[in-house]
Amino acid sequence: MLEMIKQTGKAASVTKSMVYAAAVSMIVTILLSMAIAHSLNAEWITWEQAGYWIMGMLFAASFISCKCAIVLIKRQRFAISIMSGIVYWGLLLIITALLWGGDFSAVWETAGLIAAGSGCSALITMPFKRKKSINLKRNYC
Repeated sequence: MLEMIKQTGKAASVTKSMVYAAAVSMIVTILLSMAIAHSLNAEWITWEQAGYWIMGMLFAASFISCKCAIVLIKRQRFAISIMSGIVYWGLLLIITALLWGGDFSAVWETAGLIAAGSGCSALITMPFKRKKSINLKRNYC
């Protein structure tokens, strides 16, 4: 027989956590994009290095947004992190379709980076339970 888990009332809803994760991911993406643009303008990094910084930006934004959503909802961590990554990827696809006329040239690379960030966030916050060790000491007379 299944037993219902008593909710404490401290966790947020899935919708609220997804909206929060989407907002956090867009804010982090905008801030890191501004930092990369300033670094390019100040010639601290070259144009060849900018692609690597953008990949790091996507990974970091996905990781941070998933971490915020997991902290907010406090249950079903793996599913929430995957959903948060999908929402972030969907937002990036919508922005690409609206602003750049649908030039989907690096869709799967972006999806891979977002999946890696979401997966790392999920694995770091997963509660691992240690198995109880068996006491092998025997009492010999």
